[in-house]
Amino acid sequence: MLKPIQTAALAALIFTTQLHAAEDPIVAEEKLLVLGCLEQMENGTSWPECVSLMFQPCADEAPGSDPHAACLSDEREGWSMTVQNLQAKLIEGVTPEGRIQIVDLMGLWGSYVVQQCNQVAATKETGAESARLGCEISEFAGLAGEFAACLEGRSTAEYCEFKEE
Repeated sequence: MLKPIQTAALAALIFTTQLHAAEDPIVAEEKLLVLGCLEQMENGTSWPECVSLMFQPCADEAPGSDPHAACLSDEREGWSMTVQNLQAKLIEGVTPEGRIQIVDLMGLWGSYVVQQCNQVAATKETGAESARLGCEISEFAGLAGEFAACLEGRSTAEYCEFKEE
């Protein structure tokens, strides 16, 4: 029997073949393991395992320190690009109604994330910037997983209806 992380790695490998074009990846390889872990949370992986993978690139920095926040800022940009790439791919394929829903969703989602993550940061006496960035990274990873599920035909979201070819 596979361990949860092995299952996540297998899911990431499947993700790689489905979400990579020959020369232009939709999702950067380092993000695939995280998305695979999140995908497998109902089948053996856990949130702490996925969080560990999500924040592994910054694990060598002292939590809450300036270098930690700088690392998290870079990671946040990477996750933002991942969401943007998946969103662009979705918008290419969904119906016009789906496109409108995605644009509306992203407007609301952006406001939600700012409010949610600012509240998280406000609870910290030290390391508030790292807390805010970590919150944003988690939210971006979750949205990336949803968009990837739509592209793979596993989403029941209303916007996830593709144009007839």
